[in-house]
Amino acid sequence: MARTNLSALIFDMDGVLLESESCWRDAEQEVSDSLGLGFTTAVFESTMGVRMREVAKIWYEMNPWDGPTTDEVAADVVARVIELVSTRPALPGVYETIAMAKARGMKLGLCTSSDTPLVEAVLSSLGLEDTFDVVHSAENDEFGKPHPMPYLITAQALGVEPQNCVVIEDSVTGVISAKAAQMKVIAVPAPEAAGSGRFAVADLSLESLAQLDGELLTALESGVPTPAISRPRFHRAFPVTDLESARWFYGEVLGCAEGRSADTWVDFDMYGHQVVAHVGPLNATSGTNDVDGVQVPADHWGLLLNRPAWRELVARLEAEGDRIQWVIKPTTRFAGEVGQQDTCFVLDPSGNALEFKAFADDTDVFAVG
Repeated sequence: MARTNLSALIFDMDGVLLESESCWRDAEQEVSDSLGLGFTTAVFESTMGVRMREVAKIWYEMNPWDGPTTDEVAADVVARVIELVSTRPALPGVYETIAMAKARGMKLGLCTSSDTPLVEAVLSSLGLEDTFDVVHSAENDEFGKPHPMPYLITAQALGVEPQNCVVIEDSVTGVISAKAAQMKVIAVPAPEAAGSGRFAVADLSLESLAQLDGELLTALESGVPTPAISRPRFHRAFPVTDLESARWFYGEVLGCAEGRSADTWVDFDMYGHQVVAHVGPLNATSGTNDVDGVQVPADHWGLLLNRPAWRELVARLEAEGDRIQWVIKPTTRFAGEVGQQDTCFVLDPSGNALEFKAFADDTDVFAVG
């Protein structure tokens, strides 16, 4: 795996530093309604991450109007957004991520499609006026996002090669722009888009910037793949009568590569998802199998998460106290070995078993020790 020296961290602004997308939606709705365009939220979402002057031109092509020019309409939207964002706080993890990047000696950049007056207003409201080494607005670039030009200009201003930059983006448009510039990309989609497969092109996707820690950044720098929140891999374990027939069906017939195994179970790689066939000795009444001295249901399911997301999930479970039925409390299996993983087993209120795990090295999910 190729290692990259990540020496610059570049932030998008809207949706990354603060939740401003709703401000854009409100402002665009107000201005477009004043023109009698009759647009719905879907229209605004389709141009997320695109420069406002280009958005106004798209509107005009969809539904031409009499009166103000497209540039004047764009200016009206930006002015309204400036009013709306003035009281918005920074999103979770912003200040911590900036501090972490500085501690690692990384240069800091801001690359946004928003106009300079809005950029200045946001940085002032968040107390970040003197934080970034380079602040670049794509308002006057020949091409905006999803073209790579805005990010290439930012990297050049930082004095850093594009492949040594990592970008934090919340929109598909921005992710495409940064990837086209040959940069590493961390996607932090809005909650309603977190499960979208459109973010699969990103090197890493997180639920929140608060999940970004030094461990994930080091893995990204080292080229170690990390489970993404956008469409994470599934984990499914189930009982079988014998491993020989399981290997025939899942391995030979379905074509699933075999991973790690023991006398009573075997992992299969089913299109990247981890499915595990468990065989006896089974308890005839409850269908359990021995895992590190604990009887766990052979039939269970769950997810493979990255470690910060796993720890966050465990914290939510532990916060519920006695309401959570633990089968195996949070622990580390195979410590120091290939396949080391943090894991936990819980029962839902109906008695269904779930396992959530996070591998120390995600490339070891199917590795044979």
